[in-house]
Amino acid sequence: MATPVKAGSNVPATATTTTIVPAEPVHVVGPFGWVLILVSGIGMILATWMLYPPDAEGMWAGYYDGFMATIVVVCAMALRTTLPKQPLLAICGLCGILFVLFGVFLDNSTWVTVAELAFGALLLIGTGLYAAGTRD
Repeated sequence: MATPVKAGSNVPATATTTTIVPAEPVHVVGPFGWVLILVSGIGMILATWMLYPPDAEGMWAGYYDGFMATIVVVCAMALRTTLPKQPLLAICGLCGILFVLFGVFLDNSTWVTVAELAFGALLLIGTGLYAAGTRD
């Protein structure tokens, strides 16, 4: 049962309609992708220092993996500047593909293979998320 409105009150007799504006989506995909890119680069550098064996195989894998991981970290830092992002993302994607290919096709020890596959996949996922999340 509706409550009657007294004469002279400020309550409108008819209901007012308001349009609901949908909230803007929270932009978390791009920054999360950037964090994954940075973590994969730093993780690969730490893996070359701590996990790779000290023999010749681990030494050479540490050289090329550490070099590519350094490039990934530099590109991740450059993604936070005003530089064009497409070339930097292409470099990160290429390094991720090379990490995965090195892990699959090179005959390295288990730790080297696992590190290359894991951080390569993480780098590819991060690159894809960053590319999907930034619409400049």
